[in-house]
Amino acid sequence: MRITTALLCLLPTALLWLPAAAVTGSAASVPQEEGEDAPDWTKLETSEIAARIKKLRDEIDEVALEALAARGTRDAMELLLESYDTFASTYMRREVLYALAEFDGVDDSFEPALEKLMQVTVGERKRELREAALRGLGRAPEHGKPFLAKIIMSTADDTLRERALAMHVELGDSGDFEFYRSIYERTMQDVMEFVSEANEKKNRTKREREGLPDPEISWPTAVLRATAMKAIMDSFEDGELEKAFEDEQSMMVRQTALEELARRESPKAAEYARDIVDRVDNPATARAMAARILVDLEGAKAADELMEIGVKTVTPAVFSQQIADMLAELKDEEVEKDLQKLLGKGRLPSQAFAIRATKYVGGEKFVKKMRKGLGAKEPELVAATALALASRGDRESIKDMEKLLEKTKSDDVLAALLEALSVLYDGDSDWLTRLETYTSHEDDSLRNAALAEIARIGRSSSIELMKERLQHPVWSTRLIALRSLAKRRDTDLLRPIVDQMQNEVGRMQLIFGDVLFDLTGQPFGRRAEIWDRWLKDQGGKAQLMSEAEVEKLREKEADRRLKDISTTDLDRGEPLFFGIRIVSERVLFILDISGSMAEPLRPKTVSATPMTRMDVAKNELMAAIETLPEAALFNIAPFSGSVLSWLDGGVASSSEMSKAEAKLWVSRLDASGGTNLYGALEFAFDDPDVDTIYLLSDGEPSVGDLTDPQLIRDDIADLNKNRGVQINTIAIGTGLQVLEWLAEDSGGIYIEVQ
Repeated sequence: MRITTALLCLLPTALLWLPAAAVTGSAASVPQEEGEDAPDWTKLETSEIAARIKKLRDEIDEVALEALAARGTRDAMELLLESYDTFASTYMRREVLYALAEFDGVDDSFEPALEKLMQVTVGERKRELREAALRGLGRAPEHGKPFLAKIIMSTADDTLRERALAMHVELGDSGDFEFYRSIYERTMQDVMEFVSEANEKKNRTKREREGLPDPEISWPTAVLRATAMKAIMDSFEDGELEKAFEDEQSMMVRQTALEELARRESPKAAEYARDIVDRVDNPATARAMAARILVDLEGAKAADELMEIGVKTVTPAVFSQQIADMLAELKDEEVEKDLQKLLGKGRLPSQAFAIRATKYVGGEKFVKKMRKGLGAKEPELVAATALALASRGDRESIKDMEKLLEKTKSDDVLAALLEALSVLYDGDSDWLTRLETYTSHEDDSLRNAALAEIARIGRSSSIELMKERLQHPVWSTRLIALRSLAKRRDTDLLRPIVDQMQNEVGRMQLIFGDVLFDLTGQPFGRRAEIWDRWLKDQGGKAQLMSEAEVEKLREKEADRRLKDISTTDLDRGEPLFFGIRIVSERVLFILDISGSMAEPLRPKTVSATPMTRMDVAKNELMAAIETLPEAALFNIAPFSGSVLSWLDGGVASSSEMSKAEAKLWVSRLDASGGTNLYGALEFAFDDPDVDTIYLLSDGEPSVGDLTDPQLIRDDIADLNKNRGVQINTIAIGTGLQVLEWLAEDSGGIYIEVQ
């Protein structure tokens, strides 16, 4: 699995699963025998520490594990290995892994200690533990490399293997040259020949006769090969780099070769860059990289050809936007003249490109021409025009924007107009009064957009309004109000936040706990009754911590969430979907069931029958449903060319009957059709109750109202701007940039499953 986590800037979801012991002070206390002082762990015998671990289990102070690591003896290491299975919490198991990494330099102990780290990296389901184990090996300079090498050449998830190679390179020296070279030179063709040979009858017969296991397959990846190539780059002559660019199938390897040729100022660099830029079937990221090289090498001379590409309908939106930014940054007078000619002409891509590329162009004549964009049919163009005019301080456009505000039905345009008019009115009291009126509107989009704009302006007079909206029936409105009040960092606002928290459930309760931690540094997580008791003990007010002080606590408290096992029914199992924790109680699972989901995942051994992507996805989803707590509400939305739904509307409770019905329904799903990703996301955002999405897909969008990944990203970001829905994404079979973007933009987690 490849994992990236993007946290909401305001919400360190860290602090949400703290043990009940953590109800006083700014850190959790460690239970001891009544009347017993905390021991000096450094003075206890290893056998005494073992007895305490056996008795206290997860409640033991992690300092005991640090003492064992510092001891550096064989018996201390063996106790740590034993304790890993003794502990139930992710936190304490992770602390064991950190302690085991300290045995790197201990001659009689490093091998079993680092072997354990390798085993956890390869086989553990929980991503926190996999990552901790891998980090431990990366911090083992004396003996870590051989174990990292085993991971690299194993059947582990590709991203773990890729990270292991990056760590190996950090620890590497000239003696590792041949290893890196072998990784770079190993292609998919080599693997297929290996599999073919292993499956020859004589070799299968020999394995059966000798009782040997099937050989495992270590699949090459573009990232592995490019990383290895960079590690030995100094050994490449220009001719070898040219050959790599011309002959390679891997675009990432070709990019790596091109970047090095450009750095060396090779005369071939511009030619090769054009080759990538001009091919419409190349990935947008690769074309953007090559375009940047062209601009760096040739400056304004490359503008005409890039401009021509940027305005084409077939050009991916993300690449078009990047070209526009490159041309704008040139600030070349002749280039700007050509860009101005594009304004008001052509289709939407051309118009959007012109607005973005002329962001540094002013003048009354040009601005007057730009105003015509407010009358465009395309909502995206109207929104972009409004914001562009506002950035230029064009008060002449206010009248047209006001007319639009009364009649638009587009959420994108509505949000853009409110922001643009706020900039142009610049604190006008009548405008602020109108905004406040909109915050009572029955339409969620208008109400939330107005409230978000008031929050952005940040006037102290809006505090009472935010306190009122903190109690609004719609959760997304409450979330905007909460964030606005949190930014005030005012002790008088703790009471309304704590009071409302007692009415929240699921993810919103977690978010309230995050906000209160950011303000106070107290580790009470989602326990509203404890926050209430603590605030009463403070006389209704409390001293707020500075942001710098809270930052120091954040990492520590982020760790502590892993210590709580009270939220997990150990018989039922922890709610997970592809290793991502399910903490919300208002969940929507979106599952790609397009035709490509019938394709198999890569086998791990030469004769294994691989499971299809569909079977893996259904198994994971049914397991996740089974472990949902009874309080959770959920729905399932499979999609291909169209979108289906387990429930026609809303979400169901997690009763045993609902779970059984849902699992039976999932088991009967089949793979066929195209990939209407945008339609599935639209369906999700039509449900105002859903606050968390788990989205699985295996291919680029192919049908629906929007198929361009960048346009989907932009539209969903706009829809979610005032909703705060968290989108966790799983790309199965291949990496998908659009899924990574959706997770990044919403504070979710992105995972790749190969």
